[in-house]
Amino acid sequence: MHIEQIILSHLLKPVRDVTLHANRLLDNYDEVIWLIGDGRSGTTWVSDLLNHDRKYREMFEPFHPQHVDEMSFLSPHEYVRPDDSHDQLERIAADVFSGTFTHPVVDSANHSHFYGGLLIKDIFANLFAYWASIRFPNLKIILLIRNPFSVALSKSKKKDWFWLTDPMLLLNQQKLYDDYLHPFEELIKKTSENNDYILCQILIWSIINYVPLRQFAPDKVHIAFYEEVFADPNNQLSSAFRFVKNTRENCHVELDEETIKRPSRVVSKDSSLFQDKSPVTSWKNEFSLKQIDAGLSILDEFGLAELYDENSMPNRKVLNTIQGL
Repeated sequence: MHIEQIILSHLLKPVRDVTLHANRLLDNYDEVIWLIGDGRSGTTWVSDLLNHDRKYREMFEPFHPQHVDEMSFLSPHEYVRPDDSHDQLERIAADVFSGTFTHPVVDSANHSHFYGGLLIKDIFANLFAYWASIRFPNLKIILLIRNPFSVALSKSKKKDWFWLTDPMLLLNQQKLYDDYLHPFEELIKKTSENNDYILCQILIWSIINYVPLRQFAPDKVHIAFYEEVFADPNNQLSSAFRFVKNTRENCHVELDEETIKRPSRVVSKDSSLFQDKSPVTSWKNEFSLKQIDAGLSILDEFGLAELYDENSMPNRKVLNTIQGL
């Protein structure tokens, strides 16, 4: 966020909190959409599309361990076992998912008086999302996935932002190691030692997507791909809303071109969108063949090397293998 937005959001907080609290008392937050994904994967843009009519109260990254003081007890991409007790996280998650929690940054986009649900988006929650889904069964969780090379490239242009950069920090989470990462121990150690920024990001991407894909049954999470939304936003959003509404009805969305093409608030001038380049395929011109092969080798270890085809479009059949179907 720009500093002007932060200052204004702090100034408006007392008035906004009254409005947000009133909506909670009126049970206006019964529908809860939780959009999760890696940073630089398009979560802000997709959130804007989902909330194109400003129906939802938008909560911007409430579980961010750096930007939200109340979440500082969390490590980046903290893993929580489904059956583990985590009283501190459960208490504050209850506040977030009920709409009780307010924060100047989290609520910076909210300027309406009445809402018809919550739209929460997070980039550090993939590894405890399944744990949360068990305790808060009303959550409608959308996992947004974007090509790992695109994500890694975008993060490399924002190295001063808050990202996890060393995959060893995930390996050092003992329960995550025991449950999922022990087969990948040598790969993680070797990648960390080589300290190639792009390859580290591709490995981190692999882990934080592999775990929820293994955990969630297909009917308990909606998998959205950034590339599919970019290519066909109306049909992809309609599909997402069918999941949210738990219906086979059309849930047709018809967005205007201005809404679709409007850059999100976190897009900067170095984005491919401002350089007349495709955000789906432009990464291919940024990496050497050696680096691409090394990245694909990492993805292959997780069974994800074929998740994208040669045109950088997703292959959903690969999800069936990962999810054990």
